[in-house]
Amino acid sequence: MSKLILILLTFILASCTQTSSRCGHTDIPRFILLKENHITLQKGETFNISFDANGSAGFGICWINEFKCNTVNLAGRWYKSSEKEKQGFVGAGGTEYWTFKGKELGIDTIKIRCCPTGIKQKSCSAFQEDSIAYKEDLEFAPQKYHRAIIVRVVEK
Repeated sequence: MSKLILILLTFILASCTQTSSRCGHTDIPRFILLKENHITLQKGETFNISFDANGSAGFGICWINEFKCNTVNLAGRWYKSSEKEKQGFVGAGGTEYWTFKGKELGIDTIKIRCCPTGIKQKSCSAFQEDSIAYKEDLEFAPQKYHRAIIVRVVEK
């Protein structure tokens, strides 16, 4: 009987520890909605993406070529806390949702990158492609972007 209790206690304690499916530490968000890396939409139509986000880590998700994309604009952006965050767990994070809207006919690529916005005390606009902050950050995190979505906007 005591062996059974010991096994159950061990199982309970093991299930309470944090585990990670990834090896090592990474600040790259895990995108969860849009499975494809391309989308075709009509002018005026919208599409959504979402990804895990945690602002307490000092990094923000940035659209690094926002000012170069002419076919779409960011129509909305909101954040939903995870259940753990709602319970008061600091650093638990949540989900960030972005809505894009087709505005001009053509093809563009949306490039999204995890940038040190909190650490550097800068907004995402400071990390636009080819900016000084972007180039400086590439020295420490050489991946140019974490997600690219090719967007094709067509007539209605």
